[in-house]
Amino acid sequence: MRLEHEVLDHFLADVDEQIRYRPMHAAVNEELRAHVEDKAETYMEYGVEEEEAFRRAVREMGDASAIGIQMNEAHHLRTAKPLLAMLLVLMGIGMLGNFITCGFDWITWEEQLYILWGIFVLVLVTGYGYPLLLKHTGKALVLFLVLVAGNLGIHLTWRWDWLLNSGGFRYLFSPSVQFGILQLAIPVAAVQMYRRRRQGLKGLLGVYGFLAVPVAVSFFFFGAGYTHQGILVLLLCCLGVSCYMVGKGYLKVEKKRGFAGVFLGFLALALVWAVPQREELGRSLELCFHPEAQAVSAWEDGYNNVLIRELLARSEWFDPVSLSEEEKLRYYTSQWYFSEGLGQWQEGGMRTLEDHVAYRSQFQGEANLGIRDLLPDGYRSNYRIARWILCYGRIPAFLLTLLPFWACVLMFTTTLRIRNRLGRITALSGSLALSLQSLFYLAGNFGYQFGSFGNLPFVSEGLVSMTGSALMAGLVLSAYRFDTVVKEED
Repeated sequence: MRLEHEVLDHFLADVDEQIRYRPMHAAVNEELRAHVEDKAETYMEYGVEEEEAFRRAVREMGDASAIGIQMNEAHHLRTAKPLLAMLLVLMGIGMLGNFITCGFDWITWEEQLYILWGIFVLVLVTGYGYPLLLKHTGKALVLFLVLVAGNLGIHLTWRWDWLLNSGGFRYLFSPSVQFGILQLAIPVAAVQMYRRRRQGLKGLLGVYGFLAVPVAVSFFFFGAGYTHQGILVLLLCCLGVSCYMVGKGYLKVEKKRGFAGVFLGFLALALVWAVPQREELGRSLELCFHPEAQAVSAWEDGYNNVLIRELLARSEWFDPVSLSEEEKLRYYTSQWYFSEGLGQWQEGGMRTLEDHVAYRSQFQGEANLGIRDLLPDGYRSNYRIARWILCYGRIPAFLLTLLPFWACVLMFTTTLRIRNRLGRITALSGSLALSLQSLFYLAGNFGYQFGSFGNLPFVSEGLVSMTGSALMAGLVLSAYRFDTVVKEED
């Protein structure tokens, strides 16, 4: 080893000792080596010997340890502690709510394991998610297309019924998994939008064209609005990310033309999705804004919307809802609406109204009825916010509801603190996705359910829901964590 190179290598080694994030060593060394060599070359142009030129150049750089400390401060891993703490608090609320609502049965313990799994995924994605997403975006796109094509092929041919209905395989093609697949596409699409920014509108609309594949075939997967929320979240997130990129000048296009192109692309993508399933979408809109038209039995989502609006209208500001035992029984058996109200029970369903009343009454005595028994039928955590209102009053429930929405606010503030533009775009996509899911869940809790019922991130039960929430929030935390150590080109 030549002496001048040995002097430089010792200097760089001393700098590296102060930089905690080891992957940054190569980039820092390259930058400092270039500075030293430039200085040494200047000295040599004035006749200084090469060995002495390098010595002087290294000496002029200053103390290696001090430089290393400065580099470490500029390029270090960061933790968004307020956001991370809030997410853990929400998961804790979810676990506590499971015990309070359902006791210590085996289903509750299963749901607690889902939340613990979510914590593990959150920590794992926070530590490694963002760099892995940037490195393997292309593979994620291929995987996404394979999943979409596989599901489409199965539902078109119906040749794999034995697989769909056998063992754990049926869960691979459940509505929850479909929602998870659509959710995964959001940050992948955001990264692709940013990487194609130099192509202007052409690159951005190219990503919209790619998304048209799963959007166009979504109606083959499931009816009854199972994919409506997932597709809407995907479309609105892409619209939000696109508008942000245009507004910040990331795209090589004039802003007015850029916004016009984005909205036209969004509209075209929405039509590709909406036109083939306009009847199902019409039913979802009717369910949300005119549920009485679908309230034909106690098992319909339309009745659920009508019932939850009725119960919330009787809630108190600070106290639990006050109902007599007779009123509880009328709500529990659906008689308040179908026998005494405006509802018309549709014959030919699972049971007649009389059979339904008799069936419900035989399992539950009047004295045992509680708020949870009166809530619409559904999964155990579909109506957490509504239950908070009915059990604790509107104001206490409002304060509880602020927690998940404050987590969304923290995600956006964390996103805006990211200086790396690609990292900010990635975090923005995750923040939008979780916020929109929370809004859909809130609407369902007030009797405005659209499509299938949504999930409250980090609080609702379900393996896919918890995994997806942890993954999206983990990407926000990870993009912030690696903000100063991962370059946009990576």
